[in-house]
Amino acid sequence: MKIRFIIPWAMLSFLVFAKDPLIKLQTQGEISFVSGGVGGDERDAMHAIRSDYNLNLLFSEAGSGEYLSDIKVCIKDAGGNNLLETIADGPMFYTKLKPGRYTVSVDLDGNTIDKTVNVGNQQSVSHSFTWPKQQGN
Repeated sequence: MKIRFIIPWAMLSFLVFAKDPLIKLQTQGEISFVSGGVGGDERDAMHAIRSDYNLNLLFSEAGSGEYLSDIKVCIKDAGGNNLLETIADGPMFYTKLKPGRYTVSVDLDGNTIDKTVNVGNQQSVSHSFTWPKQQGN
C-alpha cells in the first residue's frame, strides 16, 4: 500500500519560501514590506505571499513591458507624513498598511509618478507604475 501526500501549491510555495528565503521581510517604523521578483524563483516566491499584503505595486517600462527594479518608493499618509521611504529590489513591491488613504510616490532616475491609493481592511489593492522607455534601451 502506497501513501500519497497531496500538498497544495500555495503551501508548497510557502514551504520553499520559508526554507530558502529569496525575499527578505523588511520594516520601517510600523510598516512591513517586501520587494523582489527578479528571476523565476523570486517571482514565484513573491506571488506565493502576495495575499499577505494589502498594497501591491508593480514597476515596468512602457512598450516593452520590461520589469524595472531599483525604484525609489515613498508612501505618505493623508496628512502628508512620510511613513516609508526605500528602494525596491525588484519589480514587485508589497506592503502592509493600516486602512486609509495614502500617496504613493515612485521614482526612476528623477521621473516621479504619484498615485493616491485607498487601502481597506479586507482586499489588497494593486497598482502598476509604468515609465516611458529609457534612452539607450
